[in-house]
Amino acid sequence: MVTLRWLRKGMLFLLSLVFFNYMIVPAVFSAEDNIPRITVQELKAKMEKGEDLLVIDVRTGNDYERSKIKIKGAVRISIVKIEERSRDLPKDKEIITYCT
Repeated sequence: MVTLRWLRKGMLFLLSLVFFNYMIVPAVFSAEDNIPRITVQELKAKMEKGEDLLVIDVRTGNDYERSKIKIKGAVRISIVKIEERSRDLPKDKEIITYCT
């Protein structure tokens, strides 16, 4: 009986993750949110031209540590700390945040 209870709780948890992933995340982070976007190629071109910009890697803990993708010169500020650190960010540079 205990196993069945845990199985039900596990299924409810998985269903809530699926719901969050397919319903909530796209609504919060949709392409229609008026936040300018940049492609990898556009960023690479800006960096090769030597444009004055700041690249911020907003990934947290394990996501950052396990990733093989890291942009040279990027500053790492976790997404949960970005608002707190916003006063420290330069006002005279284009700021590009990324998360893989």
